[in-house]
Amino acid sequence: MMIARLDLQWFWLLLFAVSTIPFAPWAHKPQDFFRGGIITDKKSASNWIVLTSSTFVSWIFAKSILNASTLGASYGIVGGLAYASWFVAFFSVPLVAYFMRTRFGYRSLPQAIYARYGGLAALAFGLAVAYRLEQEVWSNSLVVASFYGPVQSPAWWAAAVVSTAIPAFYCFTGGMRASLFTDVFQAMVKVVFVVAVVAVVGSQAPTSLNTFNPAGSCSLPADSAAATGSEACTAAIPWKVTTCPAAQKAMATYAGAACNYTSINSSDTCALVSGVWSPPSCKISQQPVCAAAGGTWQPRNMWSLEGGLDMLIVGLLQGALSYPFFDPVLTDRAFLAEPKTMVWSFVTGGIFAIGTIFIFGFVGVFGAMEAILKPESVPCDMFAGMLAGQPAAVARYFGTAVFSIVNLVFLVSSCTVLDSTFASTSKLFGPELLGAIRRGRPLPPQMATQRHAWAGRLAIVFMAVIGTLPLLAGPTALDATTISGTMVVGLGPPVFALTFLKGYRPLVFHLPFWTGVAFGVVMQLSSTPWAQGLINVKGFQIGTGKNALLLGFNVVSLVCCWFLAAVALLDNAKGFQLAGRAAGDADDSISNDDGDVVAKDAMETTKDGKAHFMELPIYHSSKVEAVRQAEQESAIRAADAMKPKDVDRATV
Repeated sequence: MMIARLDLQWFWLLLFAVSTIPFAPWAHKPQDFFRGGIITDKKSASNWIVLTSSTFVSWIFAKSILNASTLGASYGIVGGLAYASWFVAFFSVPLVAYFMRTRFGYRSLPQAIYARYGGLAALAFGLAVAYRLEQEVWSNSLVVASFYGPVQSPAWWAAAVVSTAIPAFYCFTGGMRASLFTDVFQAMVKVVFVVAVVAVVGSQAPTSLNTFNPAGSCSLPADSAAATGSEACTAAIPWKVTTCPAAQKAMATYAGAACNYTSINSSDTCALVSGVWSPPSCKISQQPVCAAAGGTWQPRNMWSLEGGLDMLIVGLLQGALSYPFFDPVLTDRAFLAEPKTMVWSFVTGGIFAIGTIFIFGFVGVFGAMEAILKPESVPCDMFAGMLAGQPAAVARYFGTAVFSIVNLVFLVSSCTVLDSTFASTSKLFGPELLGAIRRGRPLPPQMATQRHAWAGRLAIVFMAVIGTLPLLAGPTALDATTISGTMVVGLGPPVFALTFLKGYRPLVFHLPFWTGVAFGVVMQLSSTPWAQGLINVKGFQIGTGKNALLLGFNVVSLVCCWFLAAVALLDNAKGFQLAGRAAGDADDSISNDDGDVVAKDAMETTKDGKAHFMELPIYHSSKVEAVRQAEQESAIRAADAMKPKDVDRATV
């Protein structure tokens, strides 16, 4: 049966490949490759449909569904809601991008960061984005591979490589256009299959999914025989699962008497050296076993920090204020289509995304519920996965049909995110990095050339290879969200400031950004075995839940970063431009998304040779200036197409 199931899953992977690769378009024009052919100032229903579908599916990562399911198993309904809280990003990103585009005419986030904060800030932001893109590759292929074999097995590696290669191939040909082209189809598939899976799970649940609380504590009577030995401790476990070590360990564990000095095995000797002697104990972790042993079960309060609200608060803070701004999968789409169309696309897609993540959390709730309330019905090789809410284990429990549907949900989710990841990779290394190397500044995708497109294609291949290598180290999918999200808490303040900031203000970026990175690095080091004894971070904890440290670091880091950004606003408060930057800036005069021309900051030099700053007013609706800007961009593209010896003679 297992062989037939595996063969069927490889069939689905092959079917997905043949249904996407042959139909993916080849993007001949750089505008199509980097912007998907969407006309910025065009208001149309087709743009809204395409962008809504794309934003919806592009942020429903395979790891997102996995994390929502496992958190559902740990915290019940609060777990799925906690992971869905990161998706408030769908409301903060379009709000920020709308004002950046309509007030200042920015055409990409890197362009705005360079214009206000300088080249070093643009470089730091680019490195953070590259790190994020690399994470997206391994964290999504990791989840798909779990359906094809044990971790690090040949089948597991083959699935990870193939599921990465498919979107890499069709993005190599079509870039953003291929990504948008496949997103509409993938959105429909995902909605249908997720609804089908949750319907099956809900119909088979032994009790209400909404009220099931998997965690709590068991208090045994003082004279309970359970603490007298290992056999007595496990006596209350249903006999049908006593032969399954994973199930037995999850239900009850016995700990003999011990001293905190492990080499001492006598209570008298332990007292002599002022040690702490612990009597024998039986720890029962599940309510049915506790009742069978004569104990009293105290359920954990679901709506408490310990019950998962600590993770929910972290998700709200990161999702609204920082996390999405270093993910170009989302921010790149905020600069497509007409601004109002973009906002409504994000809001609609966000509502669908939050709903999808939330209801998929019930898959994990069901797995834990079945393992706790009906353990005798769960095969031993599935028990640990069911208890942890692993979607692959829950799907296997229902049989081949559901297993195939869940596999397809994860396969579509992974490929959707990866094609968006590769499209953003091509933009990062194409007009932004290559533009910075050749022109001294990151270029917006509207000014991309064929040379940038080919640089982007090569970057896709590079990222597909580099992004797969971390799988050798065995990371977990949740790390790609919580740890990286903590490290970029300081990115929020400078990005929000771009909605109103003028002049050259590098401190507004660097002070909060590097402070946030420092907090993230310390938190990461504190969890490594070699540094745990050197770094004491217990004072950061808020509450007593599993995520108390994560919550504490995010709250403290957030307060520090926003305070430093506010202090940095005092520098160059009048918004003067740095001498020599205005003449070389790509956005000295750019057209905004309403067709207006925005004049940026400028500099004048007096006879004494000293630079003095002046603020040029914003003026509107100049067709002459719009034509001049179009001619300027055309000249830049023409110069990039010339041979190196001719570029120096080009006048742009």
